[in-house]
Amino acid sequence: MIAEIDVDVKPNENGKPLNERKFTFTLMEAKFPGFNEKEVQYSLFKGMQDNCYIKRFTYDQPFQEYEIDKFLLDLFHQNPHIKVLGSMDRWGTLGKVTKIVKEETEHSVTSLSFFDRLKKGSKQLIKAVLKATGEIRKCLDEYYESFLIGDELRKCLLMPEFKLYDTFSAKDRKEFIFHVFKAVCLGGRLCQYEDVLEPYLHATKNIYKDLITVAKSESGKLKVASLVYKINDIESSVSPLFPIQHPQNFCYVSIDPLRRHVNVFYHASDAYY
Repeated sequence: MIAEIDVDVKPNENGKPLNERKFTFTLMEAKFPGFNEKEVQYSLFKGMQDNCYIKRFTYDQPFQEYEIDKFLLDLFHQNPHIKVLGSMDRWGTLGKVTKIVKEETEHSVTSLSFFDRLKKGSKQLIKAVLKATGEIRKCLDEYYESFLIGDELRKCLLMPEFKLYDTFSAKDRKEFIFHVFKAVCLGGRLCQYEDVLEPYLHATKNIYKDLITVAKSESGKLKVASLVYKINDIESSVSPLFPIQHPQNFCYVSIDPLRRHVNVFYHASDAYY
């Protein structure tokens, strides 16, 4: 569900004023070993790495999920460390933030087995998406919503009319790990697609691990402890969130309430070819 946050919103659902206190954020020096791995940066993020970053901040007080609107406004409002891309590849800042449009993602996946359906699914699926060698099956080039689609994997990700689109259900597509996988597969402004699936899975795993925190539940099973939101739009006094509206221009915020960390995962381009 997509929700809008206005700076003048008063009480939240628990009756507490949103403006009764302010979250303060401090930039951390975080290395993000998965995202910065050489293979991910130089092989998979073709045409993407110069316009993409992850930044981590600490915050100064306990966070409750009902405070998310205030939390996000405080995070983005006049934050000099959150850069946004403008026209001609010029980086700027948001300035005074007055409105945020957010979308909550699901975050239940703790294993790459989520994608086994692409490798070990029905015979029909393997024939359609992967060859017996593990290569991604190519197809005749066609354009769909500004994307040049040249293989069956991208059809599965993008085209609802494709016979295997429902390999991933509507609920599956809300999972944050699916968002990361899709971003990696579709790439940047001059993306050169991979011929096999494994590099995409490797990059997805690395980036996902950098962005989420996993903990054990009371039953002893692993669960994702982070909360993840997709930021669709921001109204600000200086710069828009993205230079143009495009599916590969994205911003995600992942919050670790246990460690009081918040990650911002951002990518934008003013043109795609």
